[in-house]
Amino acid sequence: MSTVTSTWLADKATLDNLLRPRCDLMREVAAGRNGNEHIFELADGPFTHYRRTVTVHESDQTPTSTAPIPTATEQVDYQLAIPLWWPYLWLLFRQALKSPDRQPRRRWWWPQEVVTAETARLIAVAGTIGTMAGYMGVIIGQTITFAARDFGAADDAQANTLAAVRVGVLLSFVFLRYADRIGRRPLMIWLAAGAIVFTAMGALAPSLMVLGVSQAIARGLTTGLITVVGLAATEEVPASSRAMAIAFVTMTTGFGAALVVWTLPLADLVVGGWRLIFVFPLAYLPLLWWLSRQLPETRRYVVADEAEAPGEIKWGRFAMLAATSFVFLMFVSPASQLRNEFLTDDRGFSAFDVTVFQLLVSIPATASIPIGGYLADVIGRKKVGATAIAIGAIGYAASYQLAGPAMWIAALVGFCSMNAAVPALRGYSTELFPTRARGRVGGMLDVVGVAGSAVGLVIVGSLAVRWDDLGSGIGVMIFGPMMAVAIILALFPETANHELEQLNPDDPELEPTDFGATPIGGT
Repeated sequence: MSTVTSTWLADKATLDNLLRPRCDLMREVAAGRNGNEHIFELADGPFTHYRRTVTVHESDQTPTSTAPIPTATEQVDYQLAIPLWWPYLWLLFRQALKSPDRQPRRRWWWPQEVVTAETARLIAVAGTIGTMAGYMGVIIGQTITFAARDFGAADDAQANTLAAVRVGVLLSFVFLRYADRIGRRPLMIWLAAGAIVFTAMGALAPSLMVLGVSQAIARGLTTGLITVVGLAATEEVPASSRAMAIAFVTMTTGFGAALVVWTLPLADLVVGGWRLIFVFPLAYLPLLWWLSRQLPETRRYVVADEAEAPGEIKWGRFAMLAATSFVFLMFVSPASQLRNEFLTDDRGFSAFDVTVFQLLVSIPATASIPIGGYLADVIGRKKVGATAIAIGAIGYAASYQLAGPAMWIAALVGFCSMNAAVPALRGYSTELFPTRARGRVGGMLDVVGVAGSAVGLVIVGSLAVRWDDLGSGIGVMIFGPMMAVAIILALFPETANHELEQLNPDDPELEPTDFGATPIGGT
């Protein structure tokens, strides 16, 4: 429980402001008066407990006036309905609760609309599961250099293994269909549990091939998990903040990926030290059990399921997204997955050096994620997404051609820009399709995207062996993101600040009575 106390020199305007029920971060109701105490309680908002008490009293007289100066003491007792991640927002909420500005407005860190406790809890829990997925999603790419060294495999074998691992995306395609049948919540839990188990099996792999098989299954489950996490987040939030929600789950997923980087020095400590990195996900199992008790179903899925809403896929929209994903990931996957190989072989980095590079480049780049989300909600998805991809691709490609400080700067520019593009573009697979089709669309787009990744990895691996130069192989693939930029600018609609029901008229509207909460986007 947190408490915020403020004392105000209360003229009439200030008193009127203090004694009016708030309707910005939360929606209050006047709960009565006890003498000079005015009590306000929570009608709706992202809190498990909330109570605001305004005490009005007379203060001492001033030396220049015989009239008493009224003062008011405002005390807010609250507890955020944001499991685990509340420290990330605690100071921001504290300052907002103390501020005299109580007008509804868009903040860079919070939507303009009132967010329910259920929605806040869902986003927080989904973000935590995204952290698990982030760790498991990059583990094979971050460790394969060291595993291949132990198994005596060449560069092309590594690239081919990374490409083969992506065959597991077929599991994502199969399971994500059930997101439209049984809901987002149960699928999220079961995919996370399965991914943890199969990821941990990598620690026992006797060969690169067996490692690839176990991680193909784990990667397929993880890919589906990341998709359903993003789907649930964007499906639940108000229209003005879908990119912001994506930014949050992207940051939490990135945090999980960073945890792998932190553990990389283990690969150099002992022979086979990379295996320990595959054991760590087992620690997620008890946390997952606790999260399963906190995670609600999305309101939109419940309403659409009860109404038996149609789930027709608009194939023109799908083709547009699929083409963009394919050509984009042909470049991004090899550029990110083979970076450790480039740093160790071409730049002579040790495992510790790789860790330092990844952390010093990726941690500052994390700040670009909420910035990209905010700009995408304010300026628009197309402009922000296309610009960020173009700059990011140039930075990525340049970092493979340069050495020394220039390499670090180019990589930082690439990381920042690519991170900013994610919240701008990731929501399209949710926004352009009805509720009961989003799981199927997500699964199919996963298959297309992974196919693009696999093609890119195979091409780059082959070129790297032929030319004995990984950097040149990466540079050749820059045409992919540039094609993606052209498709986005020419064909993508602008979806910012449009409710999902506006974009998909066949979906049922949310009503004020749904879950006893204020409708998304309501006033």
